[in-house]
Amino acid sequence: MDDQHDTEPVKQLKNLYNTDKAFRENMDLAFRNLQPKPDGTPNPWQGKSMEDLYTYFNDWFYFLPGINDGLEYIRGFRWFYYKNPYGLSIVRKEPGLSWTKNFVVERGKFLDSKASAHGVEKWLKEPSVHMEDFVVPQGGFQSFNEFFTRNLKPGVRPVAAIDDDTVVVAPTDCVLNIINSDLTTDAKIPLKGHAQLNVMELLNHSQFSDRFVGGTAVSCILLPTTYHHYHAPVSGEVQESKEKVSQQYFGMEDTPTLFNKGSAGYFADFSVFEHFIHGYFVIKTQDFGYVAMVPVGLNTVGSVVFEKKYKDISSKTSVPVKKGDKLGHFAYGGSLIILLFEKDRFSSLRVPKGQQIGLFQ
Repeated sequence: MDDQHDTEPVKQLKNLYNTDKAFRENMDLAFRNLQPKPDGTPNPWQGKSMEDLYTYFNDWFYFLPGINDGLEYIRGFRWFYYKNPYGLSIVRKEPGLSWTKNFVVERGKFLDSKASAHGVEKWLKEPSVHMEDFVVPQGGFQSFNEFFTRNLKPGVRPVAAIDDDTVVVAPTDCVLNIINSDLTTDAKIPLKGHAQLNVMELLNHSQFSDRFVGGTAVSCILLPTTYHHYHAPVSGEVQESKEKVSQQYFGMEDTPTLFNKGSAGYFADFSVFEHFIHGYFVIKTQDFGYVAMVPVGLNTVGSVVFEKKYKDISSKTSVPVKKGDKLGHFAYGGSLIILLFEKDRFSSLRVPKGQQIGLFQ
């Protein structure tokens, strides 16, 4: 693609590289410090140049994901900063950080546009999407993101034990993992073999952060084929919420571990997520203390979107919520939800007889 046909984000990247000496030097160092893959094979960016990077992002901008290739560009780009401090600096620090945000926002506008609608057809034909569970609008989906944020038909995914407050429900269709069951007194979640997840940063230094010391954290990782709205896991009062915290979109060094050959989240390092774009809710239950719910947007997700009713609440204006109420949604990209429980409140993940516990690959 010549300069005339560059996307706006690529034009801005070219200008940044050509006019900002420090950025250019850091980018050049990133190309010189590319690391081999974990299996010892060469890094796919080895021998490449800025021209290749421009082409990559031009192609990525208009990419319409399929069932099996939805993470193709995310996975390809991650090798650029894999164990590479200069590459990580590009996506984590200014001015590269703002540029990545702009790329995500502008690509999101494309996925919201009618021009992206032709990418939906292949998803509608895929059995694993289970379109029989979802509402198809009259006239069909008008954009890729309209499809991606599709709504369930009434009665699908009934909420378990709706009036039994001892039962915690999944906030969305997801892969569940208990991250840790002993949150430390310094408000960090120690992860065996990994760095620590800072609860204070995750909850934006909320007055409620200390309530989760000694408690339990559970991750709920969403997959591309599943439902992307999220709902209240418990009933109570939303005491506090904030829709947007932090601003990082890229920079998870070891993305392969997160997806772990289909067993998403097992043995993954969650310690980077307090820096990614995310929001949070703090819900006070009647009898079981506080529960925090943290929707996290990864990579090309800039859309941690809260329902208006539950957006940016303070403790002075708490809002009642019923288990199963819709709280928000993610548009296209990687995403997960972290649930935090107070000490000695959450016992284990339990599934009634006859319920789904997994899927074959």
